[in-house]
Amino acid sequence: MKLLRNIYLFLAVVFFAVGVVQCVRWARGGSVTVGYLLNFLPSATFAAAHLAGRHSRSLAHAVAIVIGIPSILLMAFIGLGVEMWLDATRVVTDVAQYEEVLDGYWSFDPKLVGHFPRPIPADARDVRFSFAPAFLQGGAHVQLRYAATPEAVSRLYAEYSAKKTKSFLGGDTNVHMNTEEGMPTTFFYTGSAKELDFPDDYEIMIFDEVLKEEDRPPGFYWNHGKSHGVAISKERNEIIYWAEAW
Repeated sequence: MKLLRNIYLFLAVVFFAVGVVQCVRWARGGSVTVGYLLNFLPSATFAAAHLAGRHSRSLAHAVAIVIGIPSILLMAFIGLGVEMWLDATRVVTDVAQYEEVLDGYWSFDPKLVGHFPRPIPADARDVRFSFAPAFLQGGAHVQLRYAATPEAVSRLYAEYSAKKTKSFLGGDTNVHMNTEEGMPTTFFYTGSAKELDFPDDYEIMIFDEVLKEEDRPPGFYWNHGKSHGVAISKERNEIIYWAEAW
């Protein structure tokens, strides 16, 4: 009887450790919720079996088999689902994956990211990158930000100013959509602050056709749209390449 109880206690400790690891992994992809307690259901079950073994071997077996095994299967099923969700929604910020993202996830529409530099200029400084894939109703974005020399930024500003169809000073896509003949742009995903709006020294340029209000189809802003462009700050000598799909 003592050996049996020790086995159940060992299993309780093992699954408790597994539950902690699982919770830590999930927490990295979002906020902690009460649903995380499901990760400790197998541990609690085997702990209960350990305690039940004090009174009856058959009761300990019943708890372990009738509740323990289904709880392990439930934990594995939910864990697989959450892992798939985290993988599908994780934001990539590793600059080393920049070209892989452009070659892979965004290859369905090369024009959308055709203005992005390939590769990143060798003299680029303070490079930052952000990519989030589309998932269910959520949109996708890709954004590359870096600092350059004043001469390089001025040259890029002149090049893209000639290409832009409309531009905005500061703000974010919500602000830009709600101006007269506004257009969807992007958020400041590569910024260091929690706020996702661009400071006023950035000029956000778009390369998409600007439709008049009467020519815009229903759901113009929300149903399967795309936008792309750059944001440039001469004050900071920075350029941000961006593209969105939703």
